[in-house]
Amino acid sequence: MQLQNVEFEISSPSLAACPKPSLPEFAFIGRSNVGKSSLLNLLAGRKSLARVSATPGHTKLINHFRVDDAWYLVDLPGYGYAKVAREDRSKFSAFVADYLAHRESLSSSGPSRLMPTCVLYF
Repeated sequence: MQLQNVEFEISSPSLAACPKPSLPEFAFIGRSNVGKSSLLNLLAGRKSLARVSATPGHTKLINHFRVDDAWYLVDLPGYGYAKVAREDRSKFSAFVADYLAHRESLSSSGPSRLMPTCVLYF
């Protein structure tokens, strides 16, 4: 499956800085350095839409990519073994948890009834 018309919209350091929740969102979440950004590039058919790195912990913000002006793919920071300061890791964890728990446009699908998310695990 290849998506058409995918464009980077914004990188946000917090839920408050994310785009208005007017379109459905599907989020990629998983451990650091497992290929979340690479998968987004593969789905879009573009090698450099989402920035990738061999260094764990490269994604540090909530990254929104608009698909066909109808919905968003969201690339979230990874968790686990990123080589970043403990304080930065705590910040990532806090704003990702806030996004997952409170983002009303995040689509609900899958086994979790505790958190309204569509999560792709790697």
